[in-house]
Amino acid sequence: MSQSTTRKMTLDGFGMCVTYGKDNNSGIGLPIVVDEDRPLVVAHPAAANHYHASMSLFEDAGHPFVHVLVDYGQFCPDEWPYHADIVNHAVYQRLHDTSQGHPVFRKVCIDVPHWQVHVAGDAYEYLSNAPPVDVLYVDWFSWIDRFITREEHGFADMMAQYISKIRDGGLVIVDHKHKQLREGGCRWFNHPSEMFPVGPHSVMEEVCVVEWLGENAYHEMQTYAATVYKVHHSANGQHGQTDWFEEIKPWFWNTVPEMGLSPSQVQGMLDNEIEESIHPNAMTWENWHETWSTVYMDGRDGITFKTPVPPRFAWPHEAYSSYLQWLINHPKCLQKEVCKRSYRLSGENFVLNLVHGDLLELAPALYTKHAALAVRHKLSQQVKARCPWWKHQATVLQTRHSWESNPISGLQWSGESATPHLAKLLIEHAKAQSMALTSHNTRYFECREIVTVAHGTATLREVMEAVEAYYDALGFDAPRPPSTLELTVVFMDEDEYLEDNISPRWSRRDSDEER
Repeated sequence: MSQSTTRKMTLDGFGMCVTYGKDNNSGIGLPIVVDEDRPLVVAHPAAANHYHASMSLFEDAGHPFVHVLVDYGQFCPDEWPYHADIVNHAVYQRLHDTSQGHPVFRKVCIDVPHWQVHVAGDAYEYLSNAPPVDVLYVDWFSWIDRFITREEHGFADMMAQYISKIRDGGLVIVDHKHKQLREGGCRWFNHPSEMFPVGPHSVMEEVCVVEWLGENAYHEMQTYAATVYKVHHSANGQHGQTDWFEEIKPWFWNTVPEMGLSPSQVQGMLDNEIEESIHPNAMTWENWHETWSTVYMDGRDGITFKTPVPPRFAWPHEAYSSYLQWLINHPKCLQKEVCKRSYRLSGENFVLNLVHGDLLELAPALYTKHAALAVRHKLSQQVKARCPWWKHQATVLQTRHSWESNPISGLQWSGESATPHLAKLLIEHAKAQSMALTSHNTRYFECREIVTVAHGTATLREVMEAVEAYYDALGFDAPRPPSTLELTVVFMDEDEYLEDNISPRWSRRDSDEER
């Protein structure tokens, strides 16, 4: 069995809860060994509006954490009636979306880096297909009680279906709020002994009861209590040699844009004093102030519904830069540099990059202040939600409303009937909009790179010929910018953009070649 067994309560556990163990033994903090090189991952399935219980248990522990909530209703903290405190101030701010499109929030008064993910859907289906977690916090078991086969072993039967997704030494925390659902208790909480098997190679140990103070859904302080179980995987079993860090790591780069970067990119953010970003559709303090100053000046404040006052900033003073520094000090959370296959066009200062992967996952790593995003409207909105840094650098190719004219008339993105020389059009529109030459741009920036996805027939020769057409239309005597212009194409299928039949005007660029 693993070496994570803990018998005696400690005074320096994780967090500030009070623990009550066997033989009147008490302590402070959860009995879990935390990996200092990464955030803790806590899952709270079927949380409804009770996620404040699990949040309050971890928010004062002083260590970064990802807080994953899964329910059929999202119960997001920017929705009525959970969106404001007693003085009508918003408690949370929406930061961005995950690469899967789930909204991510943070509690604005907390310094410690944390990301609260709200997933709408079946909790068992989502979590059983997601990466492992450190802690499973449960107060309602309807999401997994279909697996109970023995009333007297109900808890063990349920946990056997998810135990492989909890790392060795991880915890299952069972909130007491629903423990007495009917006379005689509930089968959800039945297990045979203090230490009991869950599956062929794992056991769970009832370690202690914990109590702590925290807010509820109505921002009132209350006492919470829960029973804590520790998970042990046999060293000789299926999960005995699992690298839990690597297994858990996808939570970070799929959830947090900054953790999708390389160490050098994060250092660049620190050096350039990059400020925090929030979801492009989130209400900001500036938006709110502009709207309500008009309402007050018009004397309509007494008859108008007052939306919550958004936070001035999503992070407390200097908390965001401290978080970036934490990433630099703990680089295991970060990614390697994006691998690119590159080609240079003879006679022009132009480079074509090909990247294999998912744009929504790679969006943070591909962002620079000189890059323009050039994809269809729906994908553009998803990228900006996933990584708000792109908000003012997304090229408009399709207008939002049907009555508005599209920049590229009759745009056909893929297939044999795709718009001819589409890469040429992407370059032209991206550069024009970045220079404020059209009605679609939102902010001027110097465009040196266009980032797009596979299009047309997804062949290398096709995109190369489109780039050649761009320069042919430009003319040999037209001025060229001193900086290199790049086109980066992200593709997902391995049989796309194969290196065959390359145009003679192009040559493979050495990966060590300086730009």
